Amino acid sequence: GAAAARALALQGVPCTVLDAQQQPASQASGNPAGLFHGTVGADDTPHTRWHRAASFAAADWVGASQAGTSDGLLRLNGMHDLSAMRALLAAQHLPTSYLQALDAAQASQRAGLPLAQTAWLFTQGGWADPRALVQHALATPGVTWQGDAHAHGIECSANGWLVRDRDARAIAQAPVLVLANADDALRLAALPGDWVQRVRGQVTLLAAHDAAVMPLLPIASGGYVLALPNGAGLLVGATSQPGDDEAQVREADHASNLERARHVLGCNAARDGAVMNGRVGWRVVTRDRLPLVGMAPDLAAPRPARRDSPRLLMRQQSLYLHSALGSRGITTAALGGELLAAQLCGAPWPLEADLVDAIDPARFALRTAR
Repeated sequence: GAAAARALALQGVPCTVLDAQQQPASQASGNPAGLFHGTVGADDTPHTRWHRAASFAAADWVGASQAGTSDGLLRLNGMHDLSAMRALLAAQHLPTSYLQALDAAQASQRAGLPLAQTAWLFTQGGWADPRALVQHALATPGVTWQGDAHAHGIECSANGWLVRDRDARAIAQAPVLVLANADDALRLAALPGDWVQRVRGQVTLLAAHDAAVMPLLPIASGGYVLALPNGAGLLVGATSQPGDDEAQVREADHASNLERARHVLGCNAARDGAVMNGRVGWRVVTRDRLPLVGMAPDLAAPRPARRDSPRLLMRQQSLYLHSALGSRGITTAALGGELLAAQLCGAPWPLEADLVDAIDPARFALRTAR
């Protein structure tokens, strides 16, 4: 939501951000830190291309906000030998300024600790404090934040979209409404809730004196290990538990995070007797692991004859979605916001048309039989 508001304000569109919480970034964005980076695969699919493009926008946002660093991120890759990795880079013409293939010795040097696997170095990847990113976006001229404003219902009127709270009181009205409130966005937009799934995630935080390692770069491979700045400790994460609504931090999940970190690093991340703190949040993911970004489809409208082009589906005018960013919210939020702002303002899109189709919420409407 903050990223969408920032992008719109930069296009000259004033925005009010309605937040159900009393403070910004109080839910999943309240974690101490998170990662951002692109992806790579044998086939340069829309998923890979979207996250590659998004990672550049994320690096720009992190740099502008000074909310983290884009000094690089290591993703360990035990499934490919170095020659296969380099062949993939050559075949896809990926520059070293974006991605490099490292052998175990090179990866160890960059990490500052011994690693036993080859690794991808996402040169412009890194980490960011999501709370600081949100605060930076909300400080953009033209953005107003309104807390304790839960959007329980919306309705379209002659004067635009009206947002009501649980007591049916009007709390905001505007000609355009962007729903960026996780899975509840689908309920408000009268779209099927099974387009997405809530996934619980618990992170583990170790104080610096309880951490056995402090890598120089964030390291990921299923889980991740990240040294927080200024000696604030070590962040290890995160569990991925679909359909789990338990809000309490669990010792079993700390153990799972540390075991995953041991597999990634080849050594223990925590010292014996370490005290572990943690935090629980929920990601919202789609079945194809791509976000929902664009104008909300009108499911009551006639379906187009073509079933391969979501842009042909009729829309709920002036109602947009920016949701289901999954575990890659820091990576994808900025570019998703820029696309929404371009669509709303009639500016040039920052993405190719087929990638816009790939993240269009209407793609699921076309796959659903009437």
